[in-house]
Amino acid sequence: MMMVHIALNAGSTRHPAAGPGKLLLAFAAVVGLWSGAAGRVTGQTAAVIPPRIEEFLRNCETSRRGAIAQREYELRGVRAKGASSTTTVRRINVIEANLASLRANKEPVVPALHFPPEVGDIGRLPQLACHVDQIISQDEMLAHCNFSLKVRTVRNFQPRLETVVRPVSFLIDGVSTAQVSEGADVPLLDVFEIAGRRTYRSVGGESIEVLVLAPFDMKAIEPYFRAITSAR
Repeated sequence: MMMVHIALNAGSTRHPAAGPGKLLLAFAAVVGLWSGAAGRVTGQTAAVIPPRIEEFLRNCETSRRGAIAQREYELRGVRAKGASSTTTVRRINVIEANLASLRANKEPVVPALHFPPEVGDIGRLPQLACHVDQIISQDEMLAHCNFSLKVRTVRNFQPRLETVVRPVSFLIDGVSTAQVSEGADVPLLDVFEIAGRRTYRSVGGESIEVLVLAPFDMKAIEPYFRAITSAR
């Protein structure tokens, strides 16, 4: 059974709709490790890795190592409590199984799209869902996703981090709308690519330009992923 890891902030099919210090160290290690592997792969593959694919795979590797650091931190916390209840033992087993799968690195750990989203970005939707604003056709819909961001603010002369939500509208192309209703929140686990921009006319007759999301075929990056992981 294949375990799918989702990194929060795989070919796509058409269907209805830690401790901060340790995490930073883990992320920093990615750059050096990835660069060495990518250099070795260049001489082994017939074609150079397309820049957008290389960047996507680099982001996946960063997400994988971040997920490992988070699971390790969580595992230490559970073990530190010293409880031996059935629930605790089961939780430890689940975390250890997740860690084993992450370390095996059999498939990319796909991150969420970052903010602000840009043409060429590849990833999953933030919160793995969207809100449907308007159905355009049988496989197109206008929707928006909410990006949660940490921003630094000052209150009572004290700096603090607060979470703010930034909605971004997308035209999602290539996902069946047969079982989708306007105004609904729709879960979408697919990996998407921001394929470009498009201008559409709203119900009110207004012309609006939005980013276009299209399902991304994960099979297209499999040869590059296998070559890089085998070269490490």
